[in-house]
Amino acid sequence: MRKLIPWLVTLMTCFLVTGALATVKYQQITAAIAYGASFPETYEVVNAQQPGVVSYTPARRLGGTVRRPQFSEITTEIGGRIVALPVPAGSVAQKGDVLVELFSADLTARQDALRAEQRLVTMQLKRSRALKEQALISQSDIDIQESQLNALDAQISAIDAQLTRLTIRAPFAGQMGIYTQVVGDMLDAGEVVAAFTGLGNERWIDFNVPQGLAAIAVGDTINLFDLDGEALGMATITVVSDSINANTRTFAVRASAQGLELKHGELVQVEVANGATVIAFELPPSGVRWDTEGPYIFQLNESEAGAQRPYRAQSQRITLIDKTASRALFIANINEQSLFATTGAFKLNDGVLAQLVNGTNGS
Repeated sequence: MRKLIPWLVTLMTCFLVTGALATVKYQQITAAIAYGASFPETYEVVNAQQPGVVSYTPARRLGGTVRRPQFSEITTEIGGRIVALPVPAGSVAQKGDVLVELFSADLTARQDALRAEQRLVTMQLKRSRALKEQALISQSDIDIQESQLNALDAQISAIDAQLTRLTIRAPFAGQMGIYTQVVGDMLDAGEVVAAFTGLGNERWIDFNVPQGLAAIAVGDTINLFDLDGEALGMATITVVSDSINANTRTFAVRASAQGLELKHGELVQVEVANGATVIAFELPPSGVRWDTEGPYIFQLNESEAGAQRPYRAQSQRITLIDKTASRALFIANINEQSLFATTGAFKLNDGVLAQLVNGTNGS
C-alpha cells in the first residue's frame, strides 16, 4: 500500500497540471476570439445601378458583298492597238461616250471601198431596170446585180459590227476606273481595261442565309455594319431566292440601301433576326461574373440593423443572351428596382458587406 501512495500523488499532480494548462489555453483562445470579434467586418467598395429593361431580338451577323446596280468592267471583245483613251481615269462619262478606241483604219478603208462599189452597182442596177422596161435586157441580169448589191450591203454591215467591237462606249453615265494602259498599247481579246461604275446612290447588298437560321421576307429591314462592327445604316430586302444551294444549304438574299458611301465589292456585316423578341435586363458587362455553373450577378441588399455598411452582396444566377463591350443582356428572376454591382463586382462574394462609391449608386 505504501508503494502505491507515491504513484497516486504523481498521478494527481499530472491531472492538476494538465487541468491548469487547459484552463490557461482556453482563456487564451477565448481572449483571441473576443479580440478578433472586436475588429469591424470587412467590406468592398463597388459601383452599382439598377438594371435597364429592354426589348431584345436575337440576331446573327452574316457576311455581305456590296454591289452597284450599274457596274461594268470595260473589256475588249477582240485584240488590237489602242489609238484613243478619251476619258481619263476617275473622270465621269455620259452614256454613249467613247471610252476606248482600237486601231480600225484598215477596216474603215475596206468599208469605204465596199461603199464605192455599192454605189457603182446601185447605178448599174438603176440603168438595167430602165433597159428592162424597154425589153433591152433580161431579168437574169437584173437579178445578178441585185444579188451583188445585197452581198455588198452584208459585207458593209459585217465591217460595221467589227468597228463597233473596236470602239467601246459607256453603257451608262458613270465614272471611269483606274487603268494602266496608254495609247499605243496592244490589248488582247477579253483583257480588262478598267471598272466603270454608275453614279446612282443605290447600293445592293448580296448575302447568303443558312437554311433555318432566319425567316426573311421582301420588305424586311436589316442593319449593316462594317468589319469593325461600326453601324453603317439600314437596308431593305428586295429579293429572296426561292431555291436553296444544295452544296452550302443557303439561300441568296439581296437588300437595297440608299445614300451609303460603299464601294462595289466591299465586304460588310449584315444583321438578321433569328428569334422572337424577348424582354431582357441590361447591365454593364463588368457586373457579370462566371463560375463553373455559369454566369451570375451580385444583388446589393440592405444589410441588417447594426451592420457597419449599408449593403450586403447576394449572388443571382442569370441567363446571358448577349454581351458586347458596352452592355450585357440577360434574363433572370430579379426585381428591376434593386441595385446590382457593376464595376468592382469581381471583389464580392456571397454575404460580403458592400459600400457604394462616394455613397452613390454609381450609375
